[in-house]
Amino acid sequence: MYLVGFLIDFGIMSFVVALPFYVFRTLGGGAAMSGAFGGAQGAAYAAICLVSAGFVLRAKNGLNWAVTGILLATVFICAVPFTRNAWVCGALSTAGVGALALVWPALHSYVGGEPDRVLRSRRMSAFNLSWSMGFALSPLFAGWLFERDYRLPFVVVFVLNVAVLILLRSLPLERDHHARETSEALEAHADADRASERFLYASWVATMMGNFLVQVTRTVFPKRIEDLVSDGQLRFLFEPWTSPVLLERAAEKFSWLAFSLSLVAALTFLVMGHRQGWRHRAGLLFALQAVAGCAFWMVGDTHSLVVMALCFVVVGTNAGFAFFSSVYYSVANWQQKHRRTAINEGAVGLGGFAGSILFGWLAGKYGMEMPFHYTPLLMGAALFLQGVLLHLR
Repeated sequence: MYLVGFLIDFGIMSFVVALPFYVFRTLGGGAAMSGAFGGAQGAAYAAICLVSAGFVLRAKNGLNWAVTGILLATVFICAVPFTRNAWVCGALSTAGVGALALVWPALHSYVGGEPDRVLRSRRMSAFNLSWSMGFALSPLFAGWLFERDYRLPFVVVFVLNVAVLILLRSLPLERDHHARETSEALEAHADADRASERFLYASWVATMMGNFLVQVTRTVFPKRIEDLVSDGQLRFLFEPWTSPVLLERAAEKFSWLAFSLSLVAALTFLVMGHRQGWRHRAGLLFALQAVAGCAFWMVGDTHSLVVMALCFVVVGTNAGFAFFSSVYYSVANWQQKHRRTAINEGAVGLGGFAGSILFGWLAGKYGMEMPFHYTPLLMGAALFLQGVLLHLR
């Protein structure tokens, strides 16, 4: 299952890195079009997750949903480089990402089915580390491959998804893999589960906002890198001249930033899986979100690649912390875990939809810097909502 997570996200991140630059260079679009594509993908992902939450519990084998989703995602995503029509490209990419909504709730539910809470946390950490390392390493190859031939990242998606299908068909049923707890053990965990219930809704909002920021970096921010490189304004730090290395191959430069974000998210998963002190602590969750909002304000102004990378590190830490927390709270209730992981993934999709659509439209209308400057206010409103949810228990 760890290998499945790594391969899926290695392939999907290849597509995520390639798509904005395909929009800019082949379709002739800009930040607004790329943001619209990302928004449509987030909306489809969220809608399918939330709709599926009502009936996934009845599946005898939840991994059948994952197999179906991978098949559909492979067909739609790998068809993208064969079209030059923006509407068709948007529809195919949206359908491909939407199909993944059938995959991730099933995988998280499978890993989260471990009855022992400590072992469950460690296995969730290892699984999240696995797929996030796919996210982290893939951009280093995807940007380089895209600059050689725009079709190569899509070939990576096809090959890896075939391997994923073979692996998924080899896994045992969840009910055979995890032993059910005794009633005494369930009763012993009741207090911890009730505490997790209090944090469930607030953590979903935190995950939505974390992915809001992350999706903006993937769909809208690449346009800023493309513009800075083409105008010769990108710098390593604050030097008055432009290094020749920074005058070409914008996709590669963006891939360095995407790598830093995903790598720190993976490290966050690793730490959280082996520490218990973060559970049921609202202050830490709130502080990370506040710092991430400020980092987004900075990334909209700077021309320094190093400063951008540091801001991406902050955004990745926040996203990793929020996501791990929300998944942990979602699987705390054994009977509701598949349904709740589907809703949690829906929150991920909603954040991606809102971030891509809002920032793409504002950047296209008022300039790239404008929406980034107002991010702290938006994050403040989200923190207020989370505080209300926690107060209401």
